[in-house]
Amino acid sequence: MKLSYEFYPPKELDYQKVVNEFLLMEKNAPRFVSITYGAMGGSQEKSEGLIKAFKENTDVDIVAHLTLVGKSKEDIKKIIHEFKSLGVNKVVALRGDSLEGKFEAHPEGFFSTADFVKFLKEFGLEVYVSAYPEPHPDSEGFDFDLNLLKEKTLAGSSECISQFCFSMKSYRELIDGISKKEIKNNLTAGIMPIYNIQSLCNMAAKCGINIPFEIIEQFSEDQEQNEIAAVNICIKQIKDLQNMGINNFHFYTLNQSSLILKILDELSLTQ
Repeated sequence: MKLSYEFYPPKELDYQKVVNEFLLMEKNAPRFVSITYGAMGGSQEKSEGLIKAFKENTDVDIVAHLTLVGKSKEDIKKIIHEFKSLGVNKVVALRGDSLEGKFEAHPEGFFSTADFVKFLKEFGLEVYVSAYPEPHPDSEGFDFDLNLLKEKTLAGSSECISQFCFSMKSYRELIDGISKKEIKNNLTAGIMPIYNIQSLCNMAAKCGINIPFEIIEQFSEDQEQNEIAAVNICIKQIKDLQNMGINNFHFYTLNQSSLILKILDELSLTQ
């Protein structure tokens, strides 16, 4: 089982606190850490601040998120040079969302994520992209997302990281779809530990993700039982995905290590 983790710039700008959470998980030898990037550029400096903190404290490989929304090609060039000056040569290429809601392409930027990937490859970057077991909220449907993933792969992306999903049926359909469309892109499954079921449901609703009732009903006011349920749900999901042939897992950490450490400890005991 190969691991990676996602972190985001904290509101209070305590970068060391975030790095310390990672250091607790570093023993599990992650392939990389991804650092998220603000949709309209508002958190660019914060993102770079967190990257610097990681670089100063660890040798882990850094993959920086980069969105195309609201940016001209010249804007993107400047950001690429800034990332490279920090020793970052890998990015997760994303469309991103406009602050007003509906996506609008920059007149001097990109409308197509595939064209964005191709542009990034011209600068010698390794490019990761997103994949969706359940359709993106702005998507025309599952097949539309698969075709877009193929376009991004043909443009040069080497790995796709899935949105978090709790439906194994949807994951199976994604895996089968990738195979049928001959998409030559390594699939990494995005895993979301459940720290708070209500917060998760709110987040999922915005992303077009269904949280099955059989998961929701396992949570109550009992925090100790909630933690047990969260660990068991995550372990079952990982094992189910391994049975489908997935061996790369990307944890959406929410800048916390406690549940992930328990999950990984349990997995080492059961495997």
